[in-house]
Amino acid sequence: MSSGFSSLHPALTFTYFVVIIVLPMLFMHPVYLSSILLATVILNILLDKGEGLLKNIKFYLLMAGVIMVFNPLFNQQGSTTLFYFRDRPVTLEASLYGVLFALLMLSILLAFLAYTRVVTANRFLFLFASAAPKTAFNITVVLRFIPLMKRRLQEITSVQQAIGGKPSKSTSQKAREGMEILNILVTWSLEAALQTAISMRARGYGLGKRSSAVIYPFENRDFYWLVFLCLTGGASMLGAFLGHGQYQVYPSLGSFGPVISWHYLTVLLFLATPIYIEGKELLQWHFIRSKI
Repeated sequence: MSSGFSSLHPALTFTYFVVIIVLPMLFMHPVYLSSILLATVILNILLDKGEGLLKNIKFYLLMAGVIMVFNPLFNQQGSTTLFYFRDRPVTLEASLYGVLFALLMLSILLAFLAYTRVVTANRFLFLFASAAPKTAFNITVVLRFIPLMKRRLQEITSVQQAIGGKPSKSTSQKAREGMEILNILVTWSLEAALQTAISMRARGYGLGKRSSAVIYPFENRDFYWLVFLCLTGGASMLGAFLGHGQYQVYPSLGSFGPVISWHYLTVLLFLATPIYIEGKELLQWHFIRSKI
């Protein structure tokens, strides 16, 4: 049974994640991007105690590190030269831009990670299967394709080791074993996809209006939170289009003006919505357990 932010209507949670994924693309300010990143980190910790974050954080940090290192090495824009690398100037502006872009990328990746925890396949199909059944199904399949292939690859590798497979030392043997595992993985996936397609065609998927086994009623609290999210999210995006949340990097760093403004507070209110809901429920459960 869902609880906290996940217990809200799927339309609300989906709208929130669409906005929080778009917002980093509209801002180019270290304070704004850091706030969005911090909010997504806290949200992931509250949703699953940080399990998904711990599994993927090494890869995410590696990608961010690559961006921060390579951007100033290949981008010579900027007026403040820090040092020279192979006769190429490494500028302060390019370095800062690499940090900002890394913050942007991390915010989007962590937002998607939280999205997978809240907007499940059933919720996504509930929202879009009636209007576009084939498109909704294809998107659902794509979103679960990578983790499914990863689990199957782990299963195949475990079975190969259990039946006596030994780690090979030569490169040719490793390549041959890798191709065998890849062949098994592709064959298994194609067979499962064919069975799924036959089953769905037999059940008449897409021929008529799709019903849902799980109903998500739109309650009064959903209406209140919808109004709040629309006001704060809409104001955040409107302020971004009006020029708020921007910091001049090129050709030289601009002045760091006052950050605390009505627009920044609006963004904070929008970001804090799921954190408030999840935190409030955790405190309530903690209080109830303490009374037992």
